[in-house]
Amino acid sequence: MSEDRVMVVTGSSSGLGAAMIKDFAARGFGVCINYIIEEDAQAAYDEILELTDESKVMKYKANVADRDEVRAMFDAVIDKFGRVDILVNTAGINRDMSFTDMTDENWHAVISAHLHGHFVCSQEYVFHNPDREGVIINLGAACGQIGRKNGANFCAAKGAIFALTKCMALELAPRIRVNCLVPGSVKTREVIERYDLETDEGLAKEVATLPMGRLGELEDIIKMVCCMVEAEYTTGANFYANGGQIMH
Repeated sequence: MSEDRVMVVTGSSSGLGAAMIKDFAARGFGVCINYIIEEDAQAAYDEILELTDESKVMKYKANVADRDEVRAMFDAVIDKFGRVDILVNTAGINRDMSFTDMTDENWHAVISAHLHGHFVCSQEYVFHNPDREGVIINLGAACGQIGRKNGANFCAAKGAIFALTKCMALELAPRIRVNCLVPGSVKTREVIERYDLETDEGLAKEVATLPMGRLGELEDIIKMVCCMVEAEYTTGANFYANGGQIMH
């Protein structure tokens, strides 16, 4: 892969986003860590500095649902690197509760962080990348297609992101490719806590749903992202990395 490209990954101070940005920094990409929690961002920044130098990495605090903050972040990326080639939208939150107990605030908070955040960040990426070929990778979830209990806000947001990806792909082609990454049960803090994977019972129950017979590793998802970055004749598609848990 070309080493002079610049990647912004939202929500990249921890979890899957942090793993992605660390990997691409090691490949020589210029990277921007987008974050909310300073302590996590500094830890991610320090790890990346072990792989590259300060000229190739930056961190920027921005709420992905806030237009002004996102615009300022992309301005800062252009100021530092002179370009922005790839956007990966991973930022989001979870506020699970039953449908009948869900408050307006918890509904809007999750929709805003996921769906509105994808919309705002993708628009600003396009506005800051007016004449260069590019890549946008959105983050989907299988529950956005099949649903799950106690996650109406999250599932609705992810379902909408599948549709948003297709609309963006149609309108931004051929210059900018837009695809959707759909990871399965991967060893991140959020997945481990949600499915109680630190217990033998919880782990066995989840692995039983996986034809590949194991949880996904962060490296499994990163390999798929690399394919998506390089797939020059693919747009508007969903890329599943889930051990066969959900087949399409």
